[in-house]
Amino acid sequence: MTLAVLNTDSFSTGVIANAGLGSRSNKSFATGFQGELIQITQSERLGIEQREAEAKKSLISEGIEPDATGAPLGFPKTKLDFERDQNGNLVLQNGLPVKKAISSWYDIRHMIARNTFIPLEREVTSESGIPILDPATGKPKTEAVVDVNGKPIMVRQVKVDKELLRHTLAATQNLKELGITSIAAPKYKPGITAVEAFEQELQKNTNSFITKSLRDFGLSLTSFPQGTTMYEALKMVEDDNNQGIIDSKKVQDLKRDIASLRAEELFTLKRFKPFGGNTPTQALELLKSQPERFRPTPIEPKFKPIWETPPTLKIDMGKTSYSQWKSAVVANAKSVNPDYTNEEIIKKFGFDRIVSLGAGWFGRTR
Repeated sequence: MTLAVLNTDSFSTGVIANAGLGSRSNKSFATGFQGELIQITQSERLGIEQREAEAKKSLISEGIEPDATGAPLGFPKTKLDFERDQNGNLVLQNGLPVKKAISSWYDIRHMIARNTFIPLEREVTSESGIPILDPATGKPKTEAVVDVNGKPIMVRQVKVDKELLRHTLAATQNLKELGITSIAAPKYKPGITAVEAFEQELQKNTNSFITKSLRDFGLSLTSFPQGTTMYEALKMVEDDNNQGIIDSKKVQDLKRDIASLRAEELFTLKRFKPFGGNTPTQALELLKSQPERFRPTPIEPKFKPIWETPPTLKIDMGKTSYSQWKSAVVANAKSVNPDYTNEEIIKKFGFDRIVSLGAGWFGRTR
């Protein structure tokens, strides 16, 4: 059985099906999902290879070098394909195709290159059709091609973005340090970039990456506001231009601002977050600008813990005066309810309403 895939982007999208291998003259590739295989015809495979070759050509022209296997040097594997022999036939093991991770030039171009548009130019020639040379450069002169309205005609040109290239290579290296060399499905979604894959690992704190990084600067979660996660802690001190790298200046600012907040008895960012105070620095700016709004209120009530029944108290009423008996009862109750004042305990037992201590009288209700 052969599935008709109508466009060359089938390499990255495709239609998933559980199908037999069919003829070995057909070329197949894996989606990355276990037990699932897309089979495509030889012509469709050629379309994929043509797309790959075009992406490779554009990246090599931009200075991206291939390694010994022809894969883009310094980038992760991006796809799962099937091993093929020199003739392009599937390599089978126990009757099943052998999967292998590969680097797709098309995927790498998606990570680091962007479309730009430049004016279409043509060579300037003499009346006899001979190119006219520019005396300054020695190369043929060119002129912009315009449309019927006299506006330049723009053409698409793929160019590597230097910042994207730097971030992608750094993310790839960080992934390698975590033991990850492939960002292919099913572990990652199809089409993911190295930067996005590394960010996912940061969110999971894989191999305690963040924990170790914070420790190098003398930080732990106790250095941050209460309720801060490891990932949130990293983002508070992360270098703006280097993913996963801690900025030493931000660390010093954090320690200073945390001390200022704690001096005001502010230990979380809960009251600041609705107003954009997602970091200690931002919270401190809000506190300084509107102290009456964000400073804790001194008269905020402290909620009492649940009352616990005092242990049994045995007193010889014939040898105890009323005041001694009341004091003993209060002390006994306070031993298990230390957050309650004597006055609150007296009121709770109704001692404030006792007129006299008669025989067998232990208090009365209103």
